[in-house]
Amino acid sequence: MISRNYEVLVVDPSPGALIAAALLARAGLSVLVLDDRKGPTAAGGFRFVRHRPPITGFGGGMLLTRTLKALKFHPHELQAVRRSEPGLQIITSRHRMNVATTPEGLGAELAREYPRDAKELQRIMSQALASGQSFADALDRAAEEAGQTGFLHSVGLARPGWNPPLPPADVPTWGEFVGSSDLSDEARIMLRALLRPFCALDVVEDLPLPVAGIHLCSVLDGVYSDPGEEHALLALLLRRVQAMRVDVLPEKLEALVGSRRRVDAALFEGKDEEMPLDHVITGGDPEDLLPWLPGGARAYDRVLNRLAPSHFRYSIHLGVADEVVPPDLAEHAVVVDDGLDAVDEPGGSMMVTTTPKGSALAPDGFRSMTVSTLVPYAEDGFLPTDLDGVAGRMLDRMKWLVPWLERHLEVLQVPTSDQASDETPIPVDPRPVAYTPAIPPADDPVAAGLGVFLPHRNVYCAGPAAFPALGLGGESLAGRLVERLSLAGAKRPG
Repeated sequence: MISRNYEVLVVDPSPGALIAAALLARAGLSVLVLDDRKGPTAAGGFRFVRHRPPITGFGGGMLLTRTLKALKFHPHELQAVRRSEPGLQIITSRHRMNVATTPEGLGAELAREYPRDAKELQRIMSQALASGQSFADALDRAAEEAGQTGFLHSVGLARPGWNPPLPPADVPTWGEFVGSSDLSDEARIMLRALLRPFCALDVVEDLPLPVAGIHLCSVLDGVYSDPGEEHALLALLLRRVQAMRVDVLPEKLEALVGSRRRVDAALFEGKDEEMPLDHVITGGDPEDLLPWLPGGARAYDRVLNRLAPSHFRYSIHLGVADEVVPPDLAEHAVVVDDGLDAVDEPGGSMMVTTTPKGSALAPDGFRSMTVSTLVPYAEDGFLPTDLDGVAGRMLDRMKWLVPWLERHLEVLQVPTSDQASDETPIPVDPRPVAYTPAIPPADDPVAAGLGVFLPHRNVYCAGPAAFPALGLGGESLAGRLVERLSLAGAKRPG
């Protein structure tokens, strides 16, 4: 229950929004996080993780690692995640490659599975990682320099600004770089499968090489969310902000009050009095704020048109007997169709997470399996009507991977609506995970998204839509920028 006023309100917390909350709380501001999320969804005695996102990138995720250091996380606090070997597999009809966590291990896996392409694959990966490191360094320096207050800022005549660095103009895109290499189609499919399920933009090939390198670093990192937790990084950050005396409450927001330029207060369901505010941070899709914002949607049209939600992560859920799970199947795997273009089709590239033996998410003798793929929205922006067909293709691929699956299924949940029912207690999660930018990411990979700014001067975005080209690293960068820019634009005593 809200018992006092707060300076900062966080709505729909994401890792980026919680990073901003922790940094602002450390700076002395009072912060309220609204969070009514529940644990893993359940059906028939089984519980299932949500792939949002499955990979955290703790050890090598370039921008995220820097942010954790800025928050002064001690290594023992990272026990919510764990490193396992293999943490991730790429599985096609001809290959099952373990994504090793060391350069030596990865080189050995490439030599074993792709002997003809191994040297070229290592060259591509090492060059992408080096390019990504250089770009991450530039972004990190720019974030540290952001939010410096000048005279106009201090008197409230101009909002703080941030000019992000861009990769050099002659840097190729990921698609151009891979396309110019001497690789077989099988190796190209594997490279596409490494990035496709984890990218927050729907045009992976258009990413500049340094941005692709940032993604690749996180994928090769080898630290994945524990299937016992819904989202390891989110849980870790929630514990951190609560330890900093940040209130995390399941309150319902009814409206944000103010002018077209600024939000001044929040009104909550069941409360009569407005709560004054200095800053609002959203970790979700900025469009979700529109029903609450003062001044209508017109001011947001220009901003939101720069970035349209394009795909959501569609998941089916299986409870299956222990005995039929392949013993060499990693807890996290990407199951890929062999067709070069099929990787981008719904069901052509699937994330599969299987709980370990003895997990509390499944009854004794069974395992919970979450199978996810990216599906585009219908033209009207709603869920497509052919989800049954998508689920059928996903199940066919799972039967290929687990031949005796059908005879040993205990639970099968195929969501077809965003509303739960008695037959399908687990609804579709329609929140966007991939976006189509109006500016091609090759032209402006950082500002192709919304960035942290929204039309209201004190409302910020620190979720997946902030810098979608950068994935989870973009969220962590947005969290740090929101802190710097909020403090720079804070009201000064007169």
